[in-house]
Amino acid sequence: MRTIFIILHALGYAGRSSAALDQCRIFLSMGLRPVIVTFRYEPRWDAELSSRSGDIDLPEGASAVNIYRSMRLPMTGDPHRNWSRSEDEDATGLSVSETTRGESTRLDYFDHRGRVVKHRELLADEPVRTVFYRDGKPTVRREYEDTGACGRELTLDPDTGRPTEERYFTPDGFCYVTRHLDPATGRQFGVFCHDRHTGATTRYAHNIPWHAAWLQQLLEGAQPRPLAIAQHPTAMRKLLDTDPSLSSRLFLSHVNLFQEPFTLGSPLREDYVKTFERVAEMPVVATLTERQASDFRTTFGSESCDPVVIPNVIRDRRSSRRIAKVPGRVSVVSRLHPEQKRIDDLLRAWVSVLREVPTAHLEIGGDGAARRSLEKLAEDLGIVKSVTFHGWVNDGADLMASSIATVSTGRSEGFGLSIGESLAAHTPAVAYDINYGPSDLIRDGIDGLLIPDGDIDALARGLVDLLSHAHRSARRGRRGAKRMADDYSPEAIRPRWQHAFALADKRS
Repeated sequence: MRTIFIILHALGYAGRSSAALDQCRIFLSMGLRPVIVTFRYEPRWDAELSSRSGDIDLPEGASAVNIYRSMRLPMTGDPHRNWSRSEDEDATGLSVSETTRGESTRLDYFDHRGRVVKHRELLADEPVRTVFYRDGKPTVRREYEDTGACGRELTLDPDTGRPTEERYFTPDGFCYVTRHLDPATGRQFGVFCHDRHTGATTRYAHNIPWHAAWLQQLLEGAQPRPLAIAQHPTAMRKLLDTDPSLSSRLFLSHVNLFQEPFTLGSPLREDYVKTFERVAEMPVVATLTERQASDFRTTFGSESCDPVVIPNVIRDRRSSRRIAKVPGRVSVVSRLHPEQKRIDDLLRAWVSVLREVPTAHLEIGGDGAARRSLEKLAEDLGIVKSVTFHGWVNDGADLMASSIATVSTGRSEGFGLSIGESLAAHTPAVAYDINYGPSDLIRDGIDGLLIPDGDIDALARGLVDLLSHAHRSARRGRRGAKRMADDYSPEAIRPRWQHAFALADKRS
């Protein structure tokens, strides 16, 4: 069976990760063996993989690998040891203060002069973090993996508290990776990989060559010649640094490459410039929308970059087909990012909505750094009684399905998956007309509304229109659901992937 590597930074629970899991299901139906490749340190990797279920579970036949777990395994002598436990728990000559809140426990250790020596954080009696102090300042932080053993130890700058060095350990205490960092910027001075068996240490200047070297080992071990899809510009750069003879290579763009205002003609994001200087080396480039494909051709030249278009799969994720609409309900399911998602625009528009539809209620599902400021804004605007912040919701599709309409006020997108999932759940979407996705998914006035970017008054008018004509809104939802089923189902998307793979094999 042929392997296909799906190269991400991390496997999360929404957005790009959800799309990658749907890709796995398509690739399995094509007789391929999907392997998701990740690079972020995940201290509870095995536990989190085993806890997944439903739409976010790895489908049977697919697998996931992580660079830290992959490197740790062959360097482990005794997987049942816990190399730091005796030192972490040692209270000899120390007094201990214990504070418990729910399942969380904090233990603070003091010497005979009352100076803090260390503190430990536990969750359900399992260690999460230990911090050691010198002269009242944190100097070392230990973090624990799902084995219970310390997997990462950080040396901290005593003035700033920022890491100057990271060391990664096997359960029996062998350090297999060391990263040196500039505490002022977080920039790496070097990555050092240690081999327990040979005693050798290999230095890499930074993450990209290190990750590329590990990725090359994965490609070398796959027979017959695998397919490999980089799903982020940084992942594309790593894939390009592997031997091109080892795989048939593709890049799928999930993000907007431009700086603000995120439109054609704007400069590329600085962290993407070096990658796209090499775009002509990538045999197949794919985008999620026709508009982004056109912008790629204009920006890089069609001779260097002529993308194929492969949208994300959009599925009806409702838990039941019998979810009733709640009169007056509008919802948004989104990460609460302070700048990217612009939920503050929606709250300001909601003041006008309530003047026309006093019984309307806004349900916000999602969490993030902006939540407290948004809750404060709702108070300041006097709308707190008509807005509910739910935090993270496991049933986002059900919330959307129970709404008269959903809203998307993002500043830039790669696709707008939540818009498609709203339509699939029979709920029309109201969205700022930004790059990319809203105009590809929403037919203005047919299955939703496209609002001029940043026009808060028009946003309010659109919501009032849908709330005031619930039957018309329901018809729009049904039209949207039919189009999602016809154009964005796995069966509709599979031929696009088959075409892209044939091109990759031909050009690689």
